[in-house]
Amino acid sequence: MGVHRVISLVREVPNLSSTRAFYTEFGLRETSPGTFATEVGGDQLILRSGDVPRIAELNIAADADADLDAIAQRFEDLGIASERSAAGLEATEPVSGVLVRISVAARLPKDPAPSVPTSVDRTDLVQREPVRPLRLGHVVIGCTDVEEAKRFFIDGVGMRLSDYVIGGPFMRFETDHHNVVLLPAPMTLLHHTAWKVRNVDEIGYGGSRMIENHPERHAWGLGRHAASANYFWYLKDPAGSFSEYYYSEMDGLADSPYFWDPDPDSEELPVAAWASPALQDRPLVPEAMQAPILAAEQ
Repeated sequence: MGVHRVISLVREVPNLSSTRAFYTEFGLRETSPGTFATEVGGDQLILRSGDVPRIAELNIAADADADLDAIAQRFEDLGIASERSAAGLEATEPVSGVLVRISVAARLPKDPAPSVPTSVDRTDLVQREPVRPLRLGHVVIGCTDVEEAKRFFIDGVGMRLSDYVIGGPFMRFETDHHNVVLLPAPMTLLHHTAWKVRNVDEIGYGGSRMIENHPERHAWGLGRHAASANYFWYLKDPAGSFSEYYYSEMDGLADSPYFWDPDPDSEELPVAAWASPALQDRPLVPEAMQAPILAAEQ
């Protein structure tokens, strides 16, 4: 029982048309104007027009009404105002100002296991179909006080801490290494969203297709993170944030919600075990920021 996944993210962007086109090419299905679905998660990205890029809502799923009652009580204990309705529970995270809605929703089926072919024709060796992300895996938010904001998600919502990387808490619902991340930033911003695909080949194929006619989209990758062991490729979207194709066999091997509990005596791991290009050559800095928040030596 408890919170178990990100349902969706609602964003406001000043260049709605080009941002919609980006995510269509990225592989999400536009089910209605500005609403994009993954193959397993359903409608998970909603884009609206706005004067400046902004995170409007983060929607989170819980198992039962009793979970909403428990979260509302924890918010009250933290001095955080919340409002309950037939649609669920909503509260504004005080540091970032992001509206978080928590509602009762079904769990998603397990991610499909990688297929192991028993025979293959050489014409099948190269992927030719567009990549279709399975689900929204995590959302990374920049804010001015990550420790204070962490209280909302861990002490209030009921998430668990997995690791600290580049000065920010990586938090999870269950067996994914992280679903919400907070990074130090001089303002509230969306750093990136991460979309799970079926294997490393889909990361490479999807990233290559995205930059074929738009080399300016390339941000960082192909690579593999150190803490979560996720493979990744980051791309810059027209609204100034990043969008990540990722795959992780480690999330699938996690046998309980406690798998990722951090070792208190362990040192902070680097951002990546390996990657190309080097992060210092192409830092993952959203356009809204004046200074990098990620550095290769951290």
